[in-house]
Amino acid sequence: MIEQQKSFPYLIVGISILLGCMFLGFFYLAVTSEPEYMPSQKRAAVATTTHNGH
Repeated sequence: MIEQQKSFPYLIVGISILLGCMFLGFFYLAVTSEPEYMPSQKRAAVATTTHNGH
């Protein structure tokens, strides 16, 4: 029982670090990639279709 108490905080710390890194990774991807539904992306798509059509 004493060994379980020693390893228990390390398990919680490890899981917390893993979840934190995953969250920061998803947050980084969300910030760096501009979604297609943004107005600037719509304008760019319209500009490319009008230039390609002519």
